[in-house]
Amino acid sequence: MSYDVPEEAPSESTTESAPPTGRIRRTPQRQTQLDEVANDLAFWIDDVTTKVALAFAPGRAPFSADLTEDQKMDYYSRALFNPDGSPNQQGRQREEARLGVERFAQVYKAVVAAHPEWKPPANPMTEVPPA
Repeated sequence: MSYDVPEEAPSESTTESAPPTGRIRRTPQRQTQLDEVANDLAFWIDDVTTKVALAFAPGRAPFSADLTEDQKMDYYSRALFNPDGSPNQQGRQREEARLGVERFAQVYKAVVAAHPEWKPPANPMTEVPPA
């Protein structure tokens, strides 16, 4: 037994609004009250999880130490210069690799400002001999 199902003729609005790919373009559906509740719940969950994560996050790096400015200056002074004031090349390379060039320059300037006796001498302009 087979039943004949009458086919509906396509309405004019679906054939006119059909894009060239053969699909029927649908208009956006109106949000229902349940959709609004779902959106509000998703926003609330996202907001609360962000607040909880920030509450548990430390305010500083996990293994960093609480140091005073004097302790930091002492560390960087020993890292960049030897006790006699000569450059500590190994320490400088290590700190430059760790801090990056810009941050290393800031630290170097601060150390030299704290210890002006370690400042490298200014290079006088080299005179060109007369021809």
